[in-house]
Amino acid sequence: MASSLLVKLTVLAAIIGVAYSVGIYEQCAGEGYPTLPCDAGLTCFRRNKWFSSCQHSCPLNLGWECETYITLAPTYAAGWSQCGGDGWAGPRVCPAGYVCYARSVYYSQCRPVGDCPSDWACAALFQTTPIPTTTVPVPVTLSAYSKCNNVGYAVCPLGTACFRNNHLYSECRPSCPPTWACETDVVGLNEQCGGEGYVGLTRCAAGLRCYARSVWYAHCAASCPAPDWLCWQK
Repeated sequence: MASSLLVKLTVLAAIIGVAYSVGIYEQCAGEGYPTLPCDAGLTCFRRNKWFSSCQHSCPLNLGWECETYITLAPTYAAGWSQCGGDGWAGPRVCPAGYVCYARSVYYSQCRPVGDCPSDWACAALFQTTPIPTTTVPVPVTLSAYSKCNNVGYAVCPLGTACFRNNHLYSECRPSCPPTWACETDVVGLNEQCGGEGYVGLTRCAAGLRCYARSVWYAHCAASCPAPDWLCWQK
């Protein structure tokens, strides 16, 4: 019994990297960082060459380079075909309704959900359904010191952010002028509050703190979002 469990755990460790995907606001690409798929419904959007994160849409007016965002288009294995195993270089994602079940460290197969033979390592299974694709319009880069509120699919140029003067007007600027309303504005839950090259608002709303995901990205949360965040640095 113990040896059977050990085999299943070994298989799980061998294929866990195949099905891993990243959650919302987590890093999915960047120079020196592996390119990872996002959870279903999310897209990997580019902030700069060092950092991209999984989000529902491109963050507007924050200087993100979303016109070059990363679109991951996995190749799906057919039902009942091989989807993994030591040395396997073919497609690893199963179609909807199928799961990539491991027979051993050397062979996994796309089979209907729940249809795993009793002598297979079924403890190590991952349901891999297609990731929906979303068409996002290419954002326009505004000029520095131009209006940025109520402008659809537009971003401020790098080195600037959209700062609020009053309830009617916001502008792309390198910093918030002392007399503007942005002096008292705060950053909401899961919104960016820091990172290398970031020039936007940094004060989180009441009950939130600015937690760092990496050197290039931090956002406001009630507590440290995950163990692998650099929360001790914030």
